[in-house]
Amino acid sequence: MTFLLRKRTLLIIIFASIFIISVYMMFLGNFSRVVFEKKPTAPDTQKVLSKSQTLEQTAPGTVLNEKENNNDFFIDYKLERDRLRSQEADYLRELINNPNATKESRDQAQKDLITLSQRVEKEMVVENLIKAKGFEDAVIFISNDFANVVVKSSGLQQKQVSQITDIVTKTTGIPIEKITIIERK
Repeated sequence: MTFLLRKRTLLIIIFASIFIISVYMMFLGNFSRVVFEKKPTAPDTQKVLSKSQTLEQTAPGTVLNEKENNNDFFIDYKLERDRLRSQEADYLRELINNPNATKESRDQAQKDLITLSQRVEKEMVVENLIKAKGFEDAVIFISNDFANVVVKSSGLQQKQVSQITDIVTKTTGIPIEKITIIERK
């Protein structure tokens, strides 16, 4: 009898623990994640060489001021993202126009190209809406069911985080718990 009583007590404790942990995780998952970057790291502060410059023309240890560095980050990120998307679109167009490709692969490439163009449009709309809310610059990257947003700000307040997550969820349909907001000064 005592053995049976101990088993029941142990099971009740285990189930109660699982219940408490699941409730805690449920509340924990309903808030967007905000990552604050306090100070740029050493590689971030080094000057980004333009294509026309060479290593010999630049003095070692040359550092840009913070404003130029931040502008370079947002500009460079957008240019790199656009370059990669352009390559992906070119690849899909080649596959669509390839007479040796199967009908299924061409159909899938057409669907992927449409999805890519819709994702690019959503990213552009979200970036412009975030800027319209008063932020100096913003970059978003949407992949599958996740969205990463980098916002140029000197300190995000909870109201601003809510505005950004509201814009992203309404425009993309991505749930709040899958949105990451990164502050960049």
